[in-house]
Amino acid sequence: MAKKEEQAEPRSLPSPRLLPWHTAAIGQLRQAWTANRLPHAILVQGAEGLGTESFAAWLSAAVLCEKSVDGALEVCGACASCALIKAGSHPDLHWVAPEEDKTQLSVDQVRAACEKLSKTSFRQGYKVAIIEPAHQMTPGAANSVLKTLEEPSKGSLLVLLTSRPSGLLPTVRSRCQKLTITRPSTADAMAWLQKESGKAVSPALLAFSGGAPLKALAYADGAFDSLNQHMQKSLRDLLSGDADVTQVAAEWEKDALIDRLVWLDLWLSSLARTGIAGSDDRVTFPGGPAHLPSPSRPLNISALYSMVDRTRALKAQLARTALQRELAVESWLIALLEVLAPGKAPVARAS
Repeated sequence: MAKKEEQAEPRSLPSPRLLPWHTAAIGQLRQAWTANRLPHAILVQGAEGLGTESFAAWLSAAVLCEKSVDGALEVCGACASCALIKAGSHPDLHWVAPEEDKTQLSVDQVRAACEKLSKTSFRQGYKVAIIEPAHQMTPGAANSVLKTLEEPSKGSLLVLLTSRPSGLLPTVRSRCQKLTITRPSTADAMAWLQKESGKAVSPALLAFSGGAPLKALAYADGAFDSLNQHMQKSLRDLLSGDADVTQVAAEWEKDALIDRLVWLDLWLSSLARTGIAGSDDRVTFPGGPAHLPSPSRPLNISALYSMVDRTRALKAQLARTALQRELAVESWLIALLEVLAPGKAPVARAS
């Protein structure tokens, strides 16, 4: 049994770090801590690229820090508890994330963490469990969390991280104190990016990243180029017949689907604006020029703009609901083929 519990600890933990746009949320928690009113469950919601993981790592370190017991909510970095957290071996901190090659949080993972919250603390302090991304829990895992929320144990803190709160059970959301990490202003984000990277970062990259500075920083360090190359290859393979919609949808669904849809929004908008008529062209993206696959015939500009609208609608749907993502992407790809290569589009699978 011990071996199974060790496997539930998924990876090395994020480093505790507060970022400038975390200030308001931390202020709320410090007030609650000082008043001895820290909730037993917190739902931290914020877009990807805002550092919700490092925020949660800081919160858990502060709650467990021996210097915070009778004082302000801080991370001293010098006590025994802080040393254990730095080593990734604190017995009262349990971080649950999807296992390698998995996209969902299993009931066994979540149940194990919840059971640890119900037991006595190893170091006579708080017990903390962090679950991320919480919207990717299986139904059984969500029910385990709900039971813990309904019967919280003394001295326990459950932190749920999500970029899609609508993907959680309403009964789970209602039993947590909500804490929202908001995007910084464009000016503040650009100033932080300049300081963090030591070089100028294109405002277009920040816009492409949805105003999330950490995502923009990753794109500036080469992640955008990688995404650009992967997307172009996927589209070339789809148009040439080297890959079908089922293969492409499965690949996209597993990794950075929202980023791919943002890229496609830009790509389709660029196609429509330039009015490509059967020739290879280059459209400037945030990371530089992108080669576009040659369409087999002049493209219908109105149909391209309809695909832009459809792309944005799909992105909004994915953010709000737990629809069947792969089937939804397949349907979108079939519609795209009807625009780019009429006659090649297969019949959509039934949902």
